[in-house]
Amino acid sequence: MPLEKFQSLCSKNASQIVSKDKGNPQYHKGKNTAKVYVTHYKIDGTVLKEGSRCDYLLLNEDNHIAYLIELKGSNLVKAAEQLEATAKALKHELSPYSLRFRIVANKCKTQEIHSSAYRKYQIRWKGRLLQKTGFIEENI
Repeated sequence: MPLEKFQSLCSKNASQIVSKDKGNPQYHKGKNTAKVYVTHYKIDGTVLKEGSRCDYLLLNEDNHIAYLIELKGSNLVKAAEQLEATAKALKHELSPYSLRFRIVANKCKTQEIHSSAYRKYQIRWKGRLLQKTGFIEENI
């Protein structure tokens, strides 16, 4: 458990873990059907108080998978930059984990999804970046 100074937002074997900000419709739901050991943290303003950072971190402690989650209005490039900045800021703590990047946007413009600035993140994080509008629900 890399963030021992902080209390997890969920119980050890929570069946589902929801990352959602008040007043915003978008959310990420991690379904823990295998009842693995999980931890969940609010990054923005709690774990990291300065600099660019994502909203949440969800850790599958048994399988060493870290989900960096950004809930965003519409700026996908900014969201990717925040995910990258968080990964760098927590590099030491997350070194034993395989990183997954999640962007849940309120709306996305097609030209932004296909922009070269956003495309570089899609290429760099091939297979580890998932972006959707509205919500993401996935088995963790």
